[in-house]
Amino acid sequence: MQVTFIWHEQIDGRWSQQQKQVTTTGDMTILRLAREHDIKIDATCGGRGRCGRCKVVVDGLLNEISKVEEQLLTKEELARGIRLACYARPLGDIKASIPTSETELLQILTEGSEQAVAAAPDIVKQFVTVEKPLLETPDGDRERLLEALEQSGQKDCQIPLQIMSGLPEVLRKEDHQVTVTRWGNHIVAVESGDTTGELFGLAFDIGTTTVVGGLIDLHQGKELAVAARLNGQAAYGADVISRIEYASNGTSQLRRLQRAVIDTLNGVAAEIHEKTGISPNKVCRVVIVGNTCMQHLALGVSPTYIARSPYTPAFSNRFDVKAGQLGLAVNPEAPVTFLPNVAGFVGGDTVGVVVATELAHQKGRILMVDIGTNGEIVMSWGGRMVSCSTAAGPAFEGAQISSGMRAGEGAIEFVEIGDDIEVAVIGKTQPRGICGSGLIDLVAELLKVGIIDETGRLQDAAELQGLSPELLKRIRLGEAGNEFVVVWGEEAADGSDIVLTQRDIRELQLAKGAIRAGTMILQQVLDIKDEDIDELLLAGAFGNYIRKESAMQMGLLPQVPLEKVRSVGNAARVGARLCLISQGKLEEASRLARSMDYVELSGRPDFQEAFMNAMLFPQITCESAR
Repeated sequence: MQVTFIWHEQIDGRWSQQQKQVTTTGDMTILRLAREHDIKIDATCGGRGRCGRCKVVVDGLLNEISKVEEQLLTKEELARGIRLACYARPLGDIKASIPTSETELLQILTEGSEQAVAAAPDIVKQFVTVEKPLLETPDGDRERLLEALEQSGQKDCQIPLQIMSGLPEVLRKEDHQVTVTRWGNHIVAVESGDTTGELFGLAFDIGTTTVVGGLIDLHQGKELAVAARLNGQAAYGADVISRIEYASNGTSQLRRLQRAVIDTLNGVAAEIHEKTGISPNKVCRVVIVGNTCMQHLALGVSPTYIARSPYTPAFSNRFDVKAGQLGLAVNPEAPVTFLPNVAGFVGGDTVGVVVATELAHQKGRILMVDIGTNGEIVMSWGGRMVSCSTAAGPAFEGAQISSGMRAGEGAIEFVEIGDDIEVAVIGKTQPRGICGSGLIDLVAELLKVGIIDETGRLQDAAELQGLSPELLKRIRLGEAGNEFVVVWGEEAADGSDIVLTQRDIRELQLAKGAIRAGTMILQQVLDIKDEDIDELLLAGAFGNYIRKESAMQMGLLPQVPLEKVRSVGNAARVGARLCLISQGKLEEASRLARSMDYVELSGRPDFQEAFMNAMLFPQITCESAR
């Protein structure tokens, strides 16, 4: 049987239709078949039949529609031939069209709080004059270059074969005057003439959802350009557990995930090249941060045992590798450093945040929360840092929410309720769905007016008093219980109502309960009450875009005065940049990772109780509602 996949993608800034025909025996789902052939279909739940995102338009004979598809797809979608790729199996030759996802429209946070640091990288450029060959002195080009370096004090240098292959021409192009780029005693590049004024590096933050990279002038410590993309692994699941499960299925699956993220990194590097005109081959140093799983996958190292007790990573200390070994499209001899991990679920990205915010050096009781599919939390007081990680799930990024979407064009990002509901939409277009920050706003506002109670129950309209008719008519009985209509279909981009369901609220409660329970446990470890917290730092995109008032209203964060809450943006990438610019900061990152205590929440008997309590919403009084 032949399956023809059809999709659109951007190439050189233009959308073009792509097509690929593959053969199947009929025992594979469309999703599995697509993955086997590196065709990306968005499946935020990892293909477990929960999210309803892996929609394909199919022309041809398939297996019967499953009960799950009947629940997750509308009658109109089923009538148009839309199926879920994780359930649909071809029974003959078919065409499967993959709808264009929102990934090209994402609003990706690239910036974070700055910290001044002197440029002192661990890679240097050195201009040398090599003795010319004579009939009387038959030494080879390599030996004469090494001798010139030794005379300048650099002993035991090593010249890789790739550089050796072009060395004769490089030496003779500028009369044996060359510039050597050196990382310790490893020679990264040999260039003709004096190029000491050019020294470039890349700093990457590999997030579970997005990848951000910046090109740095290592002489000045100045960022020249930044670019961002959706992590290519997102098609294999929205959270790290989904990807660990997929990678654990075999070597080919692990390599597929590695290739997906390396392709993303190369795409970011190519975009930066377009912006600056600086050749990727001139990039001679790279620093990468990411959570423990992302760093494993980027290196092609199995993350299987991160998800199994006792949750042990394959490596903890910083990891150095050559760019060519990874397939990074920069100078293949460029050293690539992955910042150290603290534990299985507290990785180099958290270390990057600690470096960027100087958390270890701050006075007072400081709490840092990085909210995403995983919530990394660090608390610092009196020279001690304790950390933990909580599996918040993808709800904060709009996944597994009935009308949820990532923070891209058309996403509702702000909600306010008076006599009726008012929303703000990214891109000021017709709304397509609701992203995490809008979801937090919405639930906080519904709590404030009493439509949602402290247990998370979405109440019946008949139970409510004092609300306007406009709000009451938005409460209705859906297929799975009560739901609240945020935007009526005639005002939405696709003509369908944008709703909040009872199940959506439960998903959010699970996510916010996990984060809040984690902060509660760390507070217990250091014996710090809410009122004792001197500063609360919110890291990452979600922490940057949410309204602090809404997060506090729904009990996501400790109850501290709003003036003590500060967003630090993409501090993980700032940490990577600082470690790229400064050898001192890079060494500090290793020291901080070793000194940070880790609290494994699953091993604490008090975590479950804290989690159950944290799932409840704070009770809203008339005074606080005003």
